[in-house]
Amino acid sequence: MKENRTIHSKITKKFKTEDGQIVFQRGQGGEVQASDGTTYLDFVMGYGPVILGHGTESFTQSVAKSLLNGVMMPGYTSFHEEYLDRLLIGQPDRRGAFFKTASEAVTAALRLAAIETGRRGVIRCGFIGWHDAQIADSLKWHDPLASPLRYKQKYTANMRGVGDKEPALNWHDLSLETLEELIGAHRSTVGCLVIDAYQASMTTPELMRSAVDLARDAGVLTVFDETKTGGRISRLGYAADHGIDADLIVIGKALANGAPLSMLVGSTEHLATAEKSRLSGTFSKEMLAVYAALATLDDLETPRADYADGWAELGVIGTRVASSIAAAAEQTGAAPLVSAQPVMGGAMFELTYAEQLLGDRTRRDALLDSFTDAGILLLEGHPSFVCSAHRDTDWDELTRRSAKAFTQWLTTGAVER
Repeated sequence: MKENRTIHSKITKKFKTEDGQIVFQRGQGGEVQASDGTTYLDFVMGYGPVILGHGTESFTQSVAKSLLNGVMMPGYTSFHEEYLDRLLIGQPDRRGAFFKTASEAVTAALRLAAIETGRRGVIRCGFIGWHDAQIADSLKWHDPLASPLRYKQKYTANMRGVGDKEPALNWHDLSLETLEELIGAHRSTVGCLVIDAYQASMTTPELMRSAVDLARDAGVLTVFDETKTGGRISRLGYAADHGIDADLIVIGKALANGAPLSMLVGSTEHLATAEKSRLSGTFSKEMLAVYAALATLDDLETPRADYADGWAELGVIGTRVASSIAAAAEQTGAAPLVSAQPVMGGAMFELTYAEQLLGDRTRRDALLDSFTDAGILLLEGHPSFVCSAHRDTDWDELTRRSAKAFTQWLTTGAVER
């Protein structure tokens, strides 16, 4: 067997077979193919960025045509302006800053908050990026509130920019009382509250609005991190859909169907600080991702036969995927232990567990392996994603493969690979 040269992170090593790490070579629609020729139904979607599908013809042709204009100009272009006008339609007071990754955009938000408030500490709720202050002393944020795995602190050593003068604090339980205590205890050092929009799936819009109001009353700048949701569940994501008036929002992943693009969006007043705080880099003005984002908007804005737009269709597709997996769990007798449900309208979905499995890392990992063996790639302990091309899914085949995965897991799932 050929030895891999690529150094895989914990994230990229999730997908493996008995022969070792899966190496992918192409994707088409809602499927991907490994280098050994095996084809998988893909509900990982590059962890969320792919929203139209792999290798889709109209998207690829549109981006290829745009590339004739060039990839990099001395400054921002009419394509960047067009994209912002379309993304922020109906919001004339909003401005946007371009980045490649959401971790960069969140870092920019933290810097703006520190400049505006004079305080460098942050309270976070959810996974907000992989830079030091974003991940140090963090939790397993994608696990349910009742899971014991959620509350185990990670990445506690060798992280810069974290300490008594600039704490990174966890609002772990979505309780307003806890948030009030954190703000009260660290009022002199905390300048920013960052909420991962996925956490809203565990509570209500009313609580999220109250959290933003509570922080603002304390002079804390508020950021809604829509990296998973913005551009996927709707044009701007959960906060805009539910009237949550955060000072800044971060949008990423699904904006450009796999091309790297993230946005920091806020009022003219808040983003005016960007020009004096060096928030952009050389590739912030790169054009390939903006061409891809415009092509993605072209597709998603187009009404479908039965749907107002592509976002509405995605919600139906993801809901049907979750229903098919849940039906397979019922068929095989796995339903008392595990099922699947749509998240935030269905453009994402996730596996759900009985209480006795919430803290059982071994069996949960074994279930992911069983799905991979059955030809389905999805995420465990994290929402999975759908794309528009999944409209063409063979639903009977999805149920059959899911049933095969559950059967294997029920038989051998306690054995760690």
